[in-house]
Amino acid sequence: MDTLYKTYQPFLFSIAYRMLGSVTDAEDIVHDLFLQFKLDTEQIKDMKAYLAKMTTNRCLNFLNSARKRREVYTGPWLPEPRVSETEQPLDKVVTDETVAYAFLVLLEQLSPVERAVFVLREAFTYSYEDIAEMLEKNEVNCRKIYSRAKRKLQNDMPVHMEDAEHVETLAKKFIKASTTGNFEEFLDLLTEDVVLVTDGGGKVRSALNPIENKRRVSSFLKGVAAKGGFIGDLLPVMVNGQEGILQMKHGQPIKVICFELDSNQKNIRKIFIVSNPDKLNHIPVPY
Repeated sequence: MDTLYKTYQPFLFSIAYRMLGSVTDAEDIVHDLFLQFKLDTEQIKDMKAYLAKMTTNRCLNFLNSARKRREVYTGPWLPEPRVSETEQPLDKVVTDETVAYAFLVLLEQLSPVERAVFVLREAFTYSYEDIAEMLEKNEVNCRKIYSRAKRKLQNDMPVHMEDAEHVETLAKKFIKASTTGNFEEFLDLLTEDVVLVTDGGGKVRSALNPIENKRRVSSFLKGVAAKGGFIGDLLPVMVNGQEGILQMKHGQPIKVICFELDSNQKNIRKIFIVSNPDKLNHIPVPY
């Protein structure tokens, strides 16, 4: 069983994380799957496909119950970010834009079944035949679900960030602005219709609705800075494989900040700030 776990855990985690948008819940789902695994492994012809099916269905069950919890969540619900100090593959099995933070935010628009079909097709390039077998649906139905999901997302699909240096510059300018309180240089990098989304989960103070347009975002950031909201260490880190910022205070992570760029990959069209402590306690503390 240990060998099975070591072999398939990274792959199964990568499915569960894209499905759930939560590091903690994804780890729990995969861990529990192996804890409860009692089948004779010799009876299973394709172990990888079988475990992928089991994981996907557990995620669907979880999402169906989580939707009710998220409906009563205080303020916007954002995914748990995966943070590392240096650029490295987030999962050895699949590393692409389908694990980018903005992509995970976008997936929240989909129903659990739409999300399952879309993730399996888009991120893992499963055939419709395989997806139908995993979800116990017919192939035609899966094609329709995928098309519906794609239509829902097509206007907002995030741009895959090719220019890592530019994103790094944006992060550094945000750190400089937050430290000095002078945001003008950073604000020049925002689109006019920029949206800032904060997730404090009712545990820490944050905006209860997304903040829209450059003027309002500017006022919000300056207000947070004036009240000492950016005091502490602001560190450039990798957030879901792209440059972002980790704020540390008294040795604890208190905010993760990351960006989504516009179609020209020059200006910021979305800012995400996660400060709900429950979504930060899995982050390794930098030394």
